[in-house]
Amino acid sequence: MIDLTFIKGKIVHDDLSPLQNIDPANQIDSLKEDMLQVEYPGAFLLDIGWYPSFDITGSFQIRAIKDYDWDTPLFFAKAETTQLLIKEMMVAQNLINKD
Repeated sequence: MIDLTFIKGKIVHDDLSPLQNIDPANQIDSLKEDMLQVEYPGAFLLDIGWYPSFDITGSFQIRAIKDYDWDTPLFFAKAETTQLLIKEMMVAQNLINKD
């Protein structure tokens, strides 16, 4: 399981935490576009997904969104491992909490 206790917002969708903290290639059937969404005060969202879904050549994408402006994310990063994913999620959350 992926530990999300560091999340300070309201988790509204979570298919991420059931993943194992192992190589994504070993759990490709669970990797899809809509993995995690977290709401924060001030109309901020943290959004995590695997793009393209179920594709071993894909990666996690991490976005921080303000006012549902999906075309202009405040933060965007990619991660190929769960360890890097957690690191990038913390960076995005810190950016959201500074505003």
